[in-house]
Amino acid sequence: MSEHRVATLSELPQDQPIEVDAGTRKIVLVRQGDSVHALAATCPHRGVPMSKGTVVGDRIVCGVHRAAFALDSGELLSPPACENLARYAVRIASDAVHVTVDEAVTEHPVPRMARRGDDPRHVVVVGGGAAGWRAAETLRREGFTGRVTVVGDEPVPPYDRTELSKGFLSRDGSAEPRWLRDAKVAEACGIERLQARATGLDPAARRVMLDDGSVESLDYDSLIIACGCDARRLHVPGTSLEGVHVLRSLQDAKALNADLADAERVVVVGAGFVGLEAASAFSDIDGLQVSVVMPDSAPMSGLFGEAFAERLAREHREAGVELVTGASAVAFQGEQRVGSVLLDDGRTLQADLVLVAVGAVPRTDWLPFESDEDGGITVDAQLRVPGAENVFLAGDIARLPTPWGTVRIEHWRFAQETGELAARNALGAGKGYEGTPFFWSMQQIGGSYTLTGHQAPDDETLGSVHETDFALAYRRDGRVTAVLAHGIDDDVTALVSSMAGVGPLAEETVQDALT
Repeated sequence: MSEHRVATLSELPQDQPIEVDAGTRKIVLVRQGDSVHALAATCPHRGVPMSKGTVVGDRIVCGVHRAAFALDSGELLSPPACENLARYAVRIASDAVHVTVDEAVTEHPVPRMARRGDDPRHVVVVGGGAAGWRAAETLRREGFTGRVTVVGDEPVPPYDRTELSKGFLSRDGSAEPRWLRDAKVAEACGIERLQARATGLDPAARRVMLDDGSVESLDYDSLIIACGCDARRLHVPGTSLEGVHVLRSLQDAKALNADLADAERVVVVGAGFVGLEAASAFSDIDGLQVSVVMPDSAPMSGLFGEAFAERLAREHREAGVELVTGASAVAFQGEQRVGSVLLDDGRTLQADLVLVAVGAVPRTDWLPFESDEDGGITVDAQLRVPGAENVFLAGDIARLPTPWGTVRIEHWRFAQETGELAARNALGAGKGYEGTPFFWSMQQIGGSYTLTGHQAPDDETLGSVHETDFALAYRRDGRVTAVLAHGIDDDVTALVSSMAGVGPLAEETVQDALT
């Protein structure tokens, strides 16, 4: 343990993160009044410098993915990070700021969690992904000492699913998944992991049926369902040919990488974020020709408007990606392995690898609840299924009341937020969603795009996308529902905080936040 003089108080600006060196360790300082907070210098989510973050009241928010931490403790307050920031002791003497560093303490400690104790209650979490695992850990962070069982059909710990359509894709398959949590942490705090798929539910008996040979069912006191979605598949001839892939799971991504090793021509069917992110990753692979098939004239025009869609189209074409517009795939052709894609206008695209990226389908067909047209299930403000006591939904399958209306949002960060909320409500918190939907897409071609809030396809757009850094607002009934942006991280971070618990904002409020 050693003390280091790192700054002078009079030179530190108020509420602005400043990175300094404390011996061999970098830390970030935040002055508030005559006090100084000293925290680990990087966000545990992706290693982004916290000096690029924004101070909002008593918290510091990562400037890229919006994970938030308490200034007075370094405690994680909101996803997508999974660990805390280390906090260091500060001493101020004669205007000099001194920080004490214990090199044996990790910069990103795991949040403190309760261990399994004598509480007889059993909480079952169905789903081992971002929402489900966040729910399980939140139960322990909230002090629950009963039994916690996470049921998931993948044999691996939870991982960052968003990375699969980006940096994970390669010919050599050398990339490692970004694990959200080491399995040893689950063991240490008594979270049981059971590899199985839920096949049925009896709410009256409080019992989940499983397809696992050794465990046919689990009884529960509270149930959190966060089973997510499956990749949507096309029901056209040739979908079972070798070389035709979907991309949702780690297994999907590994199979895709195996086929990339010898591929020369790849066709992506679908131009949503997963399809375009994958196309961006493919375009960086030497010797690989890439085409994207879409029914519209530009990607995602129905969701984000023509201006942004045209920008995306231009960026991809400039990177060498062929955009095949106004067309849909009606068959995959080949003997044993795919050799071409037949389009509805009669054209044929040569392909030795196909990625079908046409959306996702909620895994709700095993549940005895009424589902919505899209397969989601509408819950009350506390994420409880109406008529099913102690059953809560989280993540992609849940349609819930928010300040933006009753919506189902397939955002990775939103899944984590609702996983936390479901866990707290299972313990009796009685809270509704008070966050701000936030989505980012790290595209190799265009850089990082972020969406703050939640817009409808017919919302009016305000602003321009012609500058490198821009903010495009969406407005409905005189209120701004969402902002799509490239760059301007600090301003968007402030906007996230302004919208939290409030929802759509007056246009002048958004303009103030972005200027």
